[in-house]
This record gives sequence, C-alpha cells and structure tokens, in this order.
Amino acid sequence: MRPLKFRPVTIGTIWGSEDWILSAMEGRQTVCISEGPDCGKTLSELVDIYKEELVGGKVWKAFGNRFPMLVKYINSNQQLSVQVHPDDGMAREKGLPNGKTEMWYVLKAEEDSELLLGFSKRFSENEFKAIVHNSIKETDVRKGEKTLEDVLNRFSPKKGDWYFIPAGTVHSIGAGTRILEIQQPSDTTYRLYDFNRVDIEGKRRHLDVEDAMRAIDFDEKHEAFVEKQRNVFDCKTDGNRPAMLSLARCPHFVSNFIRFSDVQDSGVEKFCLLDNSMWETFTAVVCTAGSGTLFFSSLPGGCIKDSMKVSEGDLLLLPAALGAVELRSAGGLQIVEAHLEL
Repeated sequence: MRPLKFRPVTIGTIWGSEDWILSAMEGRQTVCISEGPDCGKTLSELVDIYKEELVGGKVWKAFGNRFPMLVKYINSNQQLSVQVHPDDGMAREKGLPNGKTEMWYVLKAEEDSELLLGFSKRFSENEFKAIVHNSIKETDVRKGEKTLEDVLNRFSPKKGDWYFIPAGTVHSIGAGTRILEIQQPSDTTYRLYDFNRVDIEGKRRHLDVEDAMRAIDFDEKHEAFVEKQRNVFDCKTDGNRPAMLSLARCPHFVSNFIRFSDVQDSGVEKFCLLDNSMWETFTAVVCTAGSGTLFFSSLPGGCIKDSMKVSEGDLLLLPAALGAVELRSAGGLQIVEAHLEL
C-alpha cells in the first residue's frame, strides 16, 4: 500500500464553489491519480478492493465498504444560507446512513468576513420558529422585528481559526472565506433562511423549515461546544518535534493541526511520525501551507523507504496497512490530519 492522491470534484453553487478532495459519495467520487494500478479508480472502488488494508479493521467492521469521511474546500463568494444538518438519529429516520457533524479550518478570510454559528441565547422552539418566519417575511423585517441574523453568534474568522459544528447547530458561512471542512459523509442540508435570494429563473430558493426545526438541537448552548483558536501559526515547537494541536475529537472523526517551524535559513529538517496503526484506521493528511516530504515503507518490514513531495493544497490518504510514515520539512510545512478512533 502507498499514500494515495485524488482528483478533486468541483461543484459550482449560487454562493461560490466546493472542491470535494476526498469523497466516496455517489455521483461525487474522487478518483485516484497516484501512479500504479490504482490510478483511475474511485475511492469506493479502492475500498471494495482493499477493504481492511485501506480503511483499517475497526472501520471495516463498523462501516463495511462505506467510507466514513468527507473532506472538502468551501470557497464562498457570497453568504451561504442559514442552515442546519441532522444528527445520526434523524438521518436514519429519513433513510440516510448518517448525519453530518463537521469541523472548519479557516484557510483564508477577508477582513469583513463573518461566520454565524449557534444561538446567542436560549430559545424555545416556538420562539425560534417565529424568528425564522420574521426573516422570511420581508415586511416584518422592515418593522424591526427579530430576525435570524439578530440572534446567532457572529464571529470574524481569521486564517488559522477552527470551529467544531456538531449536527443540530444552526450556522452560516459568510462571503470571502476559504475553509477546509472535515465531516461525516453526507450532503444533507436543511435551509432555514437564504436571505430571500432568487435563482436564475427569479424564484426564491427552496427552504426546509419543517425538517430544519426538527434537526436543531435546542438544548445545546453555543459556548459549550464551539472551539476556536486564533493564530495557531504562533504555536511553539520543541526541539526537532513540530507542534501539534487538537482541532476536534468526536465519535465521527479526530483531527489535529501539525506545524513545522520555518527553518530554511539553517537548512535543518524537522520530522514528525504519523502511525495510524495505533488506531487501526486510515489517515487523511491535508497540506495547508509550506512543503515537505513524506517517507513510507514501500515493502513489508519497512526495510526500503520510498518518498513523495507534499505541497500546499495536497491531500494524501494514508491506508491503514501503510503503518507509520514520517513527514520532514525545512520549509514551514503545516498540515491538518484526520482519522477515526473507534
């Protein structure tokens, strides 16, 4: 087994675009572009072929041939709708395999960008439903009544921030942001409000108010579960070991940020060992800045090492059977890695 690279699937939207960089979702499958016999195969085909070798024994036992993660870039030119995603329970009631919990890592944000995330105070379901309808009815908005934009927390995102968004959390991404999103494999979104935008035919976009109200977790207070950390690029390294920060830990995925200090002047490489045999699952590695080299065993036993370059924007899927790999960089490599711990 070797690290695998994939061709992204780009999806245009009314507000911008998405680049799905690791996906086994039907109709939006990423295709392997690594050299060798796997080139041209979809991620689902690779899971069917390699099974536990690719995803790991625990993942195969829990999910079978359904790959349990989706990784993508979100590029927003306009504000996304105010929306919510279902949890696993509601998804299964709808005949879907799973809900949608996600994590955002901010790659770029314009000065006036903002995120709407979670309630600014507690609401009853009836109170919040009235606010939703106030937002949709423009005449009420003009009267100064409460709207969704008045009652959701506002954040001004900066490069290097991260946010954990459990299913059931009302949210919206503002214009002028590029975000790396790690999530459960689902494209189910319930729109509460879309700023009364119209499509190319002049019709307002479809809303899913009834399903969205069912999906919202009214018991969670925003401050209890959102995580954000500014300026992670200032985190300190310790000797030859790069800094590692935990971004998210939940039953659906675990994610960490790893930063190699920029030591180009001295030419000294720093290194980091990633060993997914510890949790018996695959690992997705996304390079968010800088460059480096990934070393891995090309034959069983680890006697012979092979390598590949890693540059900004790259995603590598490390099969479970690959075992430990070593990342080295003298060029300020920064990565976000994600895996499962079952």
